[in-house]
Amino acid sequence: MKKVLVVEDEKLIRQGIAAMIKRSGVAVEEVIECSNGIAALDVLSQQTVDVMFTDIRMPKMNGIELAQAVQDLDNPPLTVAISGYDDFSYAVEMMRHGVREYILKPVEREKLKDVLMKLDAEINHRMEDKEKTQAMDNQLLKYMLQDKDLSVEDVVLVSEKLDSEVGPEYMVVVATEDALLKTPVGITLNAVHGGNVFIVPPESIEEIENTRYMGVSEKCSGAGELKIAYEQAFLRRVEAFMQNISVVDCKLPEVPEELKKVALKLAEESAVKARVQLVGTDRDKDLKQEWNGFFIAASRGQIEPDVFLEAINVFVNEFTNIYKLKVLDELASPLKIDCLDSYREKFMSFLLQMQTKIQDDSDVDVTAAKIQEAVSYINENYATDLNMAVVSNHISMNYSLFSAEFKNYTGTNFVNYVKDLRMNEAKKLLIETDLKVNEISAKVGYDNEKHFMKSFKVYAGVSPSEYRKNAMR
Repeated sequence: MKKVLVVEDEKLIRQGIAAMIKRSGVAVEEVIECSNGIAALDVLSQQTVDVMFTDIRMPKMNGIELAQAVQDLDNPPLTVAISGYDDFSYAVEMMRHGVREYILKPVEREKLKDVLMKLDAEINHRMEDKEKTQAMDNQLLKYMLQDKDLSVEDVVLVSEKLDSEVGPEYMVVVATEDALLKTPVGITLNAVHGGNVFIVPPESIEEIENTRYMGVSEKCSGAGELKIAYEQAFLRRVEAFMQNISVVDCKLPEVPEELKKVALKLAEESAVKARVQLVGTDRDKDLKQEWNGFFIAASRGQIEPDVFLEAINVFVNEFTNIYKLKVLDELASPLKIDCLDSYREKFMSFLLQMQTKIQDDSDVDVTAAKIQEAVSYINENYATDLNMAVVSNHISMNYSLFSAEFKNYTGTNFVNYVKDLRMNEAKKLLIETDLKVNEISAKVGYDNEKHFMKSFKVYAGVSPSEYRKNAMR
């Protein structure tokens, strides 16, 4: 839990309770002390507190009055009453006003610890439920944006979410995956068609960070207009990418049809495949000239965005089929990169590297064999204390070269590859065995159970125990 508030008019008792909380073994980020109920209400009106311990008999405002008052707050704390035997009838009265626990004076360390652990478990459970609900709501929104039909009930849920988290009016922003929303007002949907989507009140547009080359919709309202707003913002994001413009919130000038017809030939399937063939030759000049011509036409708006993206898709498939080498994920999904200029630079760098590699077949074969050996070694030893230095040494390859070649070969980096192996094995063990979570943690290479549980939840969306429970249904 983050914050605990101790309300007690006797200083020594208050400090003693605060000290016991800090030493209880329950993780608490901050313990706040107040000498009376009025001061406590002032604190609660300015910040969110998870748990409040309060005495009953205090000057200015007693514990019963305080317990009643906190129920009117947006986020009332879980309250624990502290009193002597003579105040038992008051404690019963406080229970009627939402008080969760009752502790007698003098406060016993073990009793306080038990109460804290119980409340901490409840808070964590609430947070998990909230995160799970949020994830489900966001998945529903993603589903809706990706041209899926929703039931009437789902549309109602989306409308309620928009009203509660955004407001009556909103704008949709489509940006790169590194864009962030600074304010809690609004909805963030990550990894939608290679970018992040923000649904925010019109006045909150400036609260989005790293918003280079983004598309912004017009003002909209209600769930019925959400898909239209997203499509508008997405098209503008694509235009921002193609035209290397930071923000697109309006329609760009039209390009003459004559210019489009000339440039369209550069994007035809046969033309793209012919340029792929150049990668396997020593014609550096032709390779650069042909591909640069394609990118220049695209940046001038002579090649429509959808035609450009389809041409890149043809390139990826043809390159993979001919040379049996993987194209970098960010090149296969252009909108993961901020703009066409950046994409073009990475694309040309990749082509020239591949050209050098392909020209010397023996080098390619040796490197591929080493990476294959590395992959086999990782697959056999992922449950050990494995890192990239160990594996690169095992196959006698330079650390930096290994990093680049490994990603080239597998399509992902070393850390994510190992994590995928470990998490997939963990899922298998959760379903097929009765091993405890800590035993599974050790079997898949984690020496810290808490680290494993946190990593698993980020990866699978639920805790290991919840995953096992869901699988058994």
